[in-house]
Amino acid sequence: MATQAKRPRVAGPVDGGDLDPVACFLSWCRRVGLELSPKVAVSRQGTVAGYGMVARESVQAGELLFVVPRAALLSQHTCSIGGLLERERVALQSQSGWVPLLLALLHELQAPASRWRPYFALWPELGRLEHPMFWPEEERRCLLQGTGVPEAVEKDLANIRSEYQSIVLPFMEAHPDLFSLRVRSLELYHQLVALVMAYSFQEPLEEEEDEKEPNSPVMVPAADILNHLANHNANLEYSAAWPQLLPFTSELSSDGSHSAHS
Repeated sequence: MATQAKRPRVAGPVDGGDLDPVACFLSWCRRVGLELSPKVAVSRQGTVAGYGMVARESVQAGELLFVVPRAALLSQHTCSIGGLLERERVALQSQSGWVPLLLALLHELQAPASRWRPYFALWPELGRLEHPMFWPEEERRCLLQGTGVPEAVEKDLANIRSEYQSIVLPFMEAHPDLFSLRVRSLELYHQLVALVMAYSFQEPLEEEEDEKEPNSPVMVPAADILNHLANHNANLEYSAAWPQLLPFTSELSSDGSHSAHS
């Protein structure tokens, strides 16, 4: 694995002083209607890295772990500049389709009154993400030679740079009251793209919508601190009212076997 990047944090989790980030997050969950089962806990202990979710006691197949109301999701539609993003949606179209969400994140990260500040406090430190796009080019080519990853990363970086310079930066400069100078940064934009790659979710299309473009990604508090595993023991389900997480086996137990990747 590449040497851990030594970058200062540009923007990201909220500075909460001596406040416990988990306690603040749980208080926020109660305010926004995000319901957590008493059988699970958000913790640093028993997780893979950073904050994660572990079981306090045995959980049976089919038990509900948590419910996230749509209003608690962070997306281009729920953010505080959602109206502006909707009005400018044609100008914000891009190859990735992620620009509106990324602009929502850029705005909310530096907005003092953002309703998602306690949620941001559980994010990984943006300046220390370990995605290959942050490795030195020579190290990337040496360690990943023959995998096709270096070429894919170079293509991604070129697309990200083009998207930022042609769409994102002009939009932020046109709205200086909504985007401070500290978030007008290609480096920060790279970091948020990596975060969306790793932590966002896309609501599946209905069967009759198969011909449509995929839904835009959204950030789902609580769901994004769970491991992404092929042999998983919990299932994320969506309804017209909210997405909810249901275990479909009984493997989630009090030993912390289901933990986070943050």
